[in-house]
Amino acid sequence: MIGKISIKALVVLALISLQWGCSNLSNKEMADNALDGGRYFIENCNQGDFKKANNYILEGAENQSFLKDISTSYFALDKEGRQQLRQASIQINEVQSLDSNQTIIKYQSSLDKIPHQIKVINTPSGWKVDLKFTYTGK
Repeated sequence: MIGKISIKALVVLALISLQWGCSNLSNKEMADNALDGGRYFIENCNQGDFKKANNYILEGAENQSFLKDISTSYFALDKEGRQQLRQASIQINEVQSLDSNQTIIKYQSSLDKIPHQIKVINTPSGWKVDLKFTYTGK
């Protein structure tokens, strides 16, 4: 009897773990192309979801620091400013492929109409934004 209960408990735990793992994968979309990588990053930043935005930047201390600065600026806005940013649309002005693994996306927001650009790089875990390019102009 004890053996059967233990096996049933293990099966239930395994199913719960499997379900939890699958739901985590669906919450984190991998960017299959440069445009998606850039768009997912920008949209998550505009929504104030910097945990998700972090999934779309290249690893490294410098990129993390820049993302922290973006987050600080976002949360320094008043409630109305953050709401306007969440409702702003993104207009892609140009997509420039540097090579098969690097792309520059030039865009602007409906909120400020200021031209911006980001560099997106193909990695084994999807296309990721290199904030060092944006903030140091490389």
